[in-house]
Amino acid sequence: MKGGHGGDHASVATAGNAGDLGPRARAHLRSALIGSIFAMSVLAYLGDEATSTAKAVLTVAGTGIVVAFGEAYAGLLSAALASAQKLPAAEIREELGVCATTAAPGLLAGAFLLLADLIGLTTRTAINGALWLGVLTLTLCSVVEARGSRRSLLVRWGSVAASVVLGVGIIVLKAQLH
Repeated sequence: MKGGHGGDHASVATAGNAGDLGPRARAHLRSALIGSIFAMSVLAYLGDEATSTAKAVLTVAGTGIVVAFGEAYAGLLSAALASAQKLPAAEIREELGVCATTAAPGLLAGAFLLLADLIGLTTRTAINGALWLGVLTLTLCSVVEARGSRRSLLVRWGSVAASVVLGVGIIVLKAQLH
């Protein structure tokens, strides 16, 4: 696909390392990382304010959905403008599927906030827990991507460390904002 998620899927070689990820898996990982960063940013913004659980759920889940629609629009528009022919339905479905992955972290964060509310946690505590789950998500996505990389071990470990630093940085920023 020639959208916003990694180039022409048919022309990307995946031979080589047994751990190599295909272009579709890389696109989904990229979308999960983007969605996680957006969800964490929204949660950091909500932070310690007197936010109701309902408002927090709607804000983080709604942002995830809006970002996914934005990704889909950008990817499909880019692919359509790059092609003189009508986009194949399979390419459209693929782009929409990848973009749905962008919404998943926000939707899951919203579900976590609802669950935390049901067990009696304060919204503030639930937001903090969701932020740490975001760090875990960033780390796991980076580990999966690093395992599928042909880069040196140092670069792969560096990318995982950068994801941890980014996630913790968002939490530190939240602490500084509130």
